[in-house]
Amino acid sequence: MDPVKLFDRTTDLLRANLDRRGTAQNLISRNLANVDTPNYRGTGLEFEKQLRAALEGGVLPPSLARTDPRHMPLEPQRPFDQAPPEYKDIGPVQLDVEMSKLAENNIMFNAMVQLMNKKLSGIRYAISEAGK
Repeated sequence: MDPVKLFDRTTDLLRANLDRRGTAQNLISRNLANVDTPNYRGTGLEFEKQLRAALEGGVLPPSLARTDPRHMPLEPQRPFDQAPPEYKDIGPVQLDVEMSKLAENNIMFNAMVQLMNKKLSGIRYAISEAGK
């Protein structure tokens, strides 16, 4: 019988999403800090493209098989661990565009945190009920 996985693909994608949102926050902050720098070209992150590739299986490493039930369970696959972030040149920085990206990134980050909390509270509940 396969062991129950506490952290499934959804958890890995949420974690990866939070990691990439943090990277995007740093890039947006850097762009905003240099908005008045002459000839500065902003940097963006190809986040949606990478997430789509992970969901379609283009980024995930090949899965390993347990050949014997006595073998230890495998580590969960981490969708973005194999793929470095893809950066893009966004050209001259525009303050209003970067501020809207900052607000969107903040909203999405908070949504991912709430989803992760829901996921982990379900695990906490299952563990607490198992001891009764």
